[in-house]
Amino acid sequence: MEELKEELTYEKAIAELEQIVERVEEKDAPLDRIEKDIKRAMQLIGFCKSQLRGYKERFAALMDDEDNTEEQ
Repeated sequence: MEELKEELTYEKAIAELEQIVERVEEKDAPLDRIEKDIKRAMQLIGFCKSQLRGYKERFAALMDDEDNTEEQ
Protein backbone atom coordinates (compact mmCIF):
# COMPACT_ATOMS: atom_id res chain seq x y z
CA MET A 1 0.00 0.00 0.00
CA GLU A 2 1.38 3.39 -0.96
CA GLU A 3 1.98 5.74 1.95
CA LEU A 4 0.05 9.00 1.75
CA LYS A 5 2.29 12.05 1.59
CA GLU A 6 1.53 15.03 3.78
CA GLU A 7 0.77 18.24 1.94
CA LEU A 8 3.84 20.44 1.91
CA THR A 9 3.43 23.87 3.44
CA TYR A 10 5.84 26.79 3.61
CA GLU A 11 6.44 26.12 7.30
CA LYS A 12 7.13 22.41 6.73
CA ALA A 13 9.50 23.23 3.87
CA ILE A 14 11.46 25.65 6.07
CA ALA A 15 11.66 23.07 8.86
CA GLU A 16 12.94 20.44 6.41
CA LEU A 17 15.51 22.92 5.06
CA GLU A 18 16.75 23.52 8.60
CA GLN A 19 17.17 19.75 9.08
CA ILE A 20 19.06 19.49 5.80
CA VAL A 21 21.45 22.26 6.86
CA GLU A 22 22.16 20.41 10.10
CA ARG A 23 22.86 17.14 8.24
CA VAL A 24 25.10 18.79 5.64
CA GLU A 25 27.10 20.53 8.37
CA GLU A 26 27.92 17.21 10.08
CA LYS A 27 31.65 16.62 10.11
CA ASP A 28 31.56 13.13 8.59
CA ALA A 29 28.45 13.44 6.41
CA PRO A 30 28.58 10.99 3.48
CA LEU A 31 28.90 12.71 0.11
CA ASP A 32 26.05 10.70 -1.42
CA ARG A 33 23.68 11.92 1.30
CA ILE A 34 24.93 15.49 0.94
CA GLU A 35 24.21 15.36 -2.80
CA LYS A 36 20.65 14.09 -2.18
CA ASP A 37 20.15 16.67 0.54
CA ILE A 38 21.30 19.51 -1.71
CA LYS A 39 18.97 18.38 -4.50
CA ARG A 40 16.06 18.24 -2.04
CA ALA A 41 17.03 21.65 -0.64
CA MET A 42 16.90 23.15 -4.12
CA GLN A 43 13.39 21.74 -4.59
CA LEU A 44 12.29 23.13 -1.25
CA ILE A 45 13.81 26.54 -1.97
CA GLY A 46 11.95 26.67 -5.29
CA PHE A 47 8.73 25.73 -3.50
CA CYS A 48 9.26 28.44 -0.86
CA LYS A 49 9.99 31.09 -3.49
CA SER A 50 6.84 30.14 -5.34
CA GLN A 51 4.79 30.27 -2.15
CA LEU A 52 6.19 33.69 -1.24
CA ARG A 53 5.40 35.07 -4.71
CA GLY A 54 1.86 33.78 -4.37
CA TYR A 55 1.43 35.32 -0.93
CA LYS A 56 2.84 38.63 -2.17
CA GLU A 57 0.35 38.68 -5.07
CA ARG A 58 -2.60 37.76 -2.84
CA PHE A 59 -1.66 40.39 -0.24
CA ALA A 60 -1.25 43.02 -2.95
CA ALA A 61 -4.69 42.11 -4.30
CA LEU A 62 -6.16 42.40 -0.80
CA MET A 63 -4.58 45.82 -0.37
CA ASP A 64 -5.92 46.91 -3.77
CA ASP A 65 -9.39 45.72 -2.77
CA GLU A 66 -9.11 47.64 0.51
CA ASP A 67 -8.00 50.80 -1.32
CA ASN A 68 -10.90 50.48 -3.76
CA THR A 69 -13.37 50.00 -0.91
CA GLU A 70 -12.13 53.12 0.89
CA GLU A 71 -12.48 55.24 -2.29
CA GLN A 72 -16.18 54.42 -2.66
